[in-house]
Amino acid sequence: MYLEEYRKARQMALKESKLCQSRGGSPYLPVLDSILAEEQTCGEVSLGLVEIPLELIVGTRTAGRSQAFSHGFLPLMPEDSEFAHKWISLCKAHMEEGITDPIKVYEYMHTFYVQEGNKRVSVLRYFGAVNIPAEVTRILPLKNDSKASRIYYEYVDFYRLSGVNYLWFSAPGRFPRLQEAVGKAPDETWTEEERRKFFSVYSRFSALYGDKSAKELAGRMTTGDALLLYLDIFGYDTVKQYTQTQMKEGFLQLRQAFSLKKKGLQDLNPLKGLLGR
Repeated sequence: MYLEEYRKARQMALKESKLCQSRGGSPYLPVLDSILAEEQTCGEVSLGLVEIPLELIVGTRTAGRSQAFSHGFLPLMPEDSEFAHKWISLCKAHMEEGITDPIKVYEYMHTFYVQEGNKRVSVLRYFGAVNIPAEVTRILPLKNDSKASRIYYEYVDFYRLSGVNYLWFSAPGRFPRLQEAVGKAPDETWTEEERRKFFSVYSRFSALYGDKSAKELAGRMTTGDALLLYLDIFGYDTVKQYTQTQMKEGFLQLRQAFSLKKKGLQDLNPLKGLLGR
């Protein structure tokens, strides 16, 4: 039974790798050490034990195991390898007891790279898990006036207040706007209950939006962009009380507004007039 799961996962990995190669990309996981060799950084910060989204785990810290996995963390090694046997043992543990041991990762520019626990990530990704506990070390990029740097350091400030690590924006200024939209002062920290309530709103909205990536894909708005507009229009205090049916009704109006904006969004404000409060 568990061997069959490995075979399925490996077939998915081989298919994914071929697709990546056909598109001119690497079939393997990105390696953070290789990325950092070409970037300037300005220190590390320990974030401690944190629940992190599995979808934001994109690679490994070192090159050692990067070629054992496809780009989506699925296993590539032959089924008679020691690697496969260990993967299968973790698969069995997950299905019978659940995987609870934290992994060790480095966060760089809002993506995570695994130092210890690659196979745990692989198994959980295969089974569609959402989060995993991790000991996180943040590597800080050099701060400058670039768009990417401005967004990232707004995220760092927002994370310090909220502890929210699963959403992203495509333009500067939106993390502070979200802080305001949920009724918090610029330097006000979130309570655990506020974090839970916001995660509920985000999860229900992202299920409707259908794009759970925390990054822009092909020029699209991120889920965070769309949610911020939704909150601007309908109000966070109102949205918190929505049933899923009510949230869907508002979302359908929002989607209709997207279809009217053919040239893409430079800023979220122009859409607000299309819907009204």
